[in-house]
Amino acid sequence: MSPRPSAHAPIDIGTLLTQIDADPDPLHSDHTPAVWALIETGRPALPGLLNLMASSNEETRLHAQRAFEGILMAEMGFVPGRGFSTPDGEDRFRALWAGQGSYDWNADEDARERSLAAWRAWLDREGSRASP
Repeated sequence: MSPRPSAHAPIDIGTLLTQIDADPDPLHSDHTPAVWALIETGRPALPGLLNLMASSNEETRLHAQRAFEGILMAEMGFVPGRGFSTPDGEDRFRALWAGQGSYDWNADEDARERSLAAWRAWLDREGSRASP
């Protein structure tokens, strides 16, 4: 598996989205180098990730969900390997996730679509604000 991408490398969101399933971590198959790079990219990656979360491919939906969650969690103070650096970060993330239908890559299609509609509406309201 490739190491996590460098924060200094140029990031092309479209390329990362097409590579989201490539080279999964053998111990954490829900993460790939593209998932980590998309998390580092932040909010600009969210619309493309929502599109992938509607994929018919389960693996793609899983990777897209992990990247989408990772972006939001990072905004709320999550640091990989350490946890949340803010006392309310995890609660804020869980409330936001539940408020948008608790998207689950493995749920039935109707449940996923309801949650994705809520997330799209949320993105429309939030735009590119720095934090949710």
